[in-house]
Amino acid sequence: MTETLRKGWCPGALAPMLSGDGYIFRLRLTNGILPFERAKIFADLARRFGNGAVDLSARANLQMRGVAGENIADLQDELRALGLLDADARAEAVRNVVPSPLAGFDPSAPLDARPLVAALEALLAREEALHDLPAKFGFSVDGGGFLPLRGVETDIAFAALPGAPSRLALSLGGRPAGELAAQDLCVVAESLARNFLRLRGQDRRMSAVVARLGVAPLLEGVAVVAPPPTREEAAAQYDNILGAQPCGGQNFVGAGLLFGRIDADALEALAEQAQASGAAELRLTPWRAILAVGLERAAAVELVPRLSALGFLLDAQDSRLAFAACPGAPACSSARGDVRALALALAPYWSAQADRVHISGCEKGCAFNSPALTLVAEADGYALIDFGLAREKPSARGLDLAALRSRLTSLAQGMRV
Repeated sequence: MTETLRKGWCPGALAPMLSGDGYIFRLRLTNGILPFERAKIFADLARRFGNGAVDLSARANLQMRGVAGENIADLQDELRALGLLDADARAEAVRNVVPSPLAGFDPSAPLDARPLVAALEALLAREEALHDLPAKFGFSVDGGGFLPLRGVETDIAFAALPGAPSRLALSLGGRPAGELAAQDLCVVAESLARNFLRLRGQDRRMSAVVARLGVAPLLEGVAVVAPPPTREEAAAQYDNILGAQPCGGQNFVGAGLLFGRIDADALEALAEQAQASGAAELRLTPWRAILAVGLERAAAVELVPRLSALGFLLDAQDSRLAFAACPGAPACSSARGDVRALALALAPYWSAQADRVHISGCEKGCAFNSPALTLVAEADGYALIDFGLAREKPSARGLDLAALRSRLTSLAQGMRV
């Protein structure tokens, strides 16, 4: 194998990351489209070359886990034969674009984002100067409609304006920054990325540059007009994602993945069941759920119990949905605790509609990048950050399971702790 191996936060297929359970391969699928046959191939590859575990990331990417070092070159050869490898690792790493999960299937969406996403990814891969963007720097293209990209944080975000399908709202680091013609998306994205690289200093995210300099310097020479009124964004809810959901004249079924994890057998079974039900294809989402799209209503309703029997989460009231947790120990060599086991132990004391709970194996906080009720594994228990990020100062330390249960029970009852 000639490609560089990466040990850090952002693996790829050309730059896999070594973790506690082997190498991680991340597959960036344009527009989150996962045809049935490709899903079955991925499941087979995960079994043959990895440990059979597959993750769905918060940017709608698939990750194969547990790949042995001696299998890397063979796995890359098979992915190359499928046309899924970029020209080089830097081109792959910069291709971070979160798409609208229902693009092309949602008649209520002002815009079909698929061509724009594909063009933006091609631009990022082609322009070598943009390969200097930091590893976590990302874009999103939100076509609106039934499942807008609410609660999805990216550095440069484009969103369709209701009633104006040829216009997009622009946000930089979460701050409204202007409005542009949809046809200018790639030109604007390139200019903004170049301005970010010129102005960023030691900053690695757009939000930090905006906090330091404001929006105006980043818009220099960029074809946008004054910002539209600020849109109120809410965290993504599962009420209109999981189970059988109507969308225009068709339906989809959303299958949630516990902590974003699916094993190869379940992925293959999902593809087979969705295909047999008459779905058009699978779509990946940034909410750690996979959608089977293009279904008749009766078929969608009948698919739900079959997927539930396979272990997918179909009920929006399931309290486990409120928890975000990284793989933890022993899968991750940086983790200091089995955080997913802790999440399952705490879930009965919480509610799916309550605030998110983020349980992290270390201070990096890989599983969730927004403020939340955060628990961080330490050598002598768990640290608590009341509403913040894993790297922030905790309000309490050394908490064991009993103490954590007590605190979550009190919070769930609306008491101060």
